[in-house]
Amino acid sequence: MATTNGFQSLDELDAAIPTRRTSTDDVSFLDRIDLGAAIAESKRISANTADKAYRRLTSHGNVTSYSLLGNLHECPRRFELDKLQANAEVPLDVDVDPAEVNIDFAFGHAVGAGIQTYAVTHSILAAQWAAFCAWRAPWDAEKLDKNGKATAGKSLTLAMAAVENFIHFWDTTLSDFEVVVINGKPAVELAFAVDMQNGFWHFGHIDAILRSKSTGRLAVWEGKTTAFENVNEAAYGNSSQALGYSVVVDAIAQIIGAEGSDYEVFYIVFSSKSREFMLLPFGKSRKQRAEWIQDILLDHANIGTYERIQFYPKRGESCINKYRRQCYWYGQCHMSNKNLFPGTVAPELKSVENVEAVDFKFTRDELIASQKQKG
Repeated sequence: MATTNGFQSLDELDAAIPTRRTSTDDVSFLDRIDLGAAIAESKRISANTADKAYRRLTSHGNVTSYSLLGNLHECPRRFELDKLQANAEVPLDVDVDPAEVNIDFAFGHAVGAGIQTYAVTHSILAAQWAAFCAWRAPWDAEKLDKNGKATAGKSLTLAMAAVENFIHFWDTTLSDFEVVVINGKPAVELAFAVDMQNGFWHFGHIDAILRSKSTGRLAVWEGKTTAFENVNEAAYGNSSQALGYSVVVDAIAQIIGAEGSDYEVFYIVFSSKSREFMLLPFGKSRKQRAEWIQDILLDHANIGTYERIQFYPKRGESCINKYRRQCYWYGQCHMSNKNLFPGTVAPELKSVENVEAVDFKFTRDELIASQKQKG
């Protein structure tokens, strides 16, 4: 299976993208690299950070993901309305502040695409091009603080600067790691689907899979951006997001012949305030990964109950979120579905066999079997 830029193996990719030298007398890394190959990879990565085909899949009524379940936990009614909104012929004009929301997302996507591209190509030019392509906001947009001043540290220029800062972070903190290549394709922005065998599918996006060059151990890369200068590890330590990814990596590890049963999860966090990267590593045991599967099944059981009784309860404590923003459904969520979305029903996903937006497909039994095999 060839990569999107035509490479058949990691050796061919390495031949086009030589190892980066850091000596001061090096003429230029960019003078020695096949920039066409690096740029092609940057386009693939930046496009995958906002995969519309993947988002269409998650609009199905029997599909969940980490972000969707986060909405379910905060407010089941919002979860239901978001699903209907995604399937409505004429979506409602809900009261969202696009200027504020889009810059947050644009900044996160741009930084994420840029640093992932650098990890694959070791080309700063390709990395910054990926950041530029992933910036989905006006090019001169900038996040303002509550006083209307540009002190929030989020703009296209600052996203590009963050990508450049990542070079030193990678060369020092992550120098022992490389991006895994699976079937000739760098393991970046991998989409997976799990048939939970209860009528539901669970989807996810893995930012990247890394492998230690010295030990061969795998690590799941999860990238985040934050406005806080210092990050408490408790913000991510028990998150089910990367824990779920490590469950899937168990199964992927068998495909690529990797060893070990306990994988680390690397939260690579960029602070837009301090403009520095932080590494928060967490070990995930086999017991924790088994609990994640049970947790997803419980969430699906709750959704099934809401559907059966035709009632998704509202959670008033979530009408204002942790960022002090009002829920966009506030003032409308009390209305009936037939008035808000007449004739709209979220369809059910039957199969993902021919879905190109998914890189790996597993069943719940296959994930459990991979856990047992690890012993």
